[in-house]
Amino acid sequence: MGELAVAQRPRARAGRLSHVAAWVVPAAAAMIDALRHGLSYGDGDAHIFIAAGRTLLSGQWSHAFSHSVVQAGPLQLALFGSLGRSSEALTLVLAPAVALLVVAAVRATGVTNPVLYGGAGLFAVATGLTRVGYVAGHPADAVLPLIWILAAADARRGHARRAGLLVGLCAGLETWGILGVAVLALAPRRREAAIGTVVAGATAAALFLPFLLGGHFAMFSLQWQVRPPAPISLFVAAGTPYGWPLRLAQGLFAVGAGVAVARLLRDSPHGVWAAPLATVCARLLLDPLLLSYYLAALKGPALVGAAVGASSLLLKRGVESSGRAPAALGGSR
Repeated sequence: MGELAVAQRPRARAGRLSHVAAWVVPAAAAMIDALRHGLSYGDGDAHIFIAAGRTLLSGQWSHAFSHSVVQAGPLQLALFGSLGRSSEALTLVLAPAVALLVVAAVRATGVTNPVLYGGAGLFAVATGLTRVGYVAGHPADAVLPLIWILAAADARRGHARRAGLLVGLCAGLETWGILGVAVLALAPRRREAAIGTVVAGATAAALFLPFLLGGHFAMFSLQWQVRPPAPISLFVAAGTPYGWPLRLAQGLFAVGAGVAVARLLRDSPHGVWAAPLATVCARLLLDPLLLSYYLAALKGPALVGAAVGASSLLLKRGVESSGRAPAALGGSR
């Protein structure tokens, strides 16, 4: 018995190391990738958010949203206003953070194979997902759907309040983060989903209310214009004004799509990533613009979905070969 325990120790140690590496390697790869691309902001909107963020962190904080072009939330402005003073610091935080969020999102779905969740993190680097935040200046497009997946997993486990808090905080990055309330439909009971929705709304309101009361809030005065290649431009003339009332309709449509998929896949392991993906797809269908970095919002859930699918396939093959019932979604450790 003692000899067996001694023989198993190296295997257990190797298993622990593989799980640690599945987190560390993608984060390190994202940092190396950022260094290779010069730690620059690119030609995105980072300078807008840095300026507004500095205002937020100053004595004139109530003026942070005095220009309608500032369409980020207070949490993103605080991040850019502090770390954004150094492009190197902001980049070296955002890049590994996105890679780690991908890993965390895959793990939240129940995947336990480190090759799969670590591999998803590496694919995030390879596909450029980890560069969106500092190149385009919009980290929300990369991270919000991933945070929604974490919230979806919490909601499914019955932690609807915590899920609602996560979704509410998402609005602090960009306002469309609140669309993640769709994943609360995965909660075991509708009452829990309703409570989580209230928590999400209250959290988002608390983040923006001080600025609304400050009297210099111009975010809702911005009007976009419909431009190709946005899908809606196939039906609406280019140049058509697109203001916040239409944004509200767009948001309701996106939430409806996410709720529908969440209810349809409520008992499926794919529900936690498919509902966020459906929400993003519906949002982009009615968006007046289709900028390149918008597509980052699709990549995260797609990577998570691929990992879940691969895990299910490996598990199925393992069960068929051994004839034993599955122990977990992730298959062998």
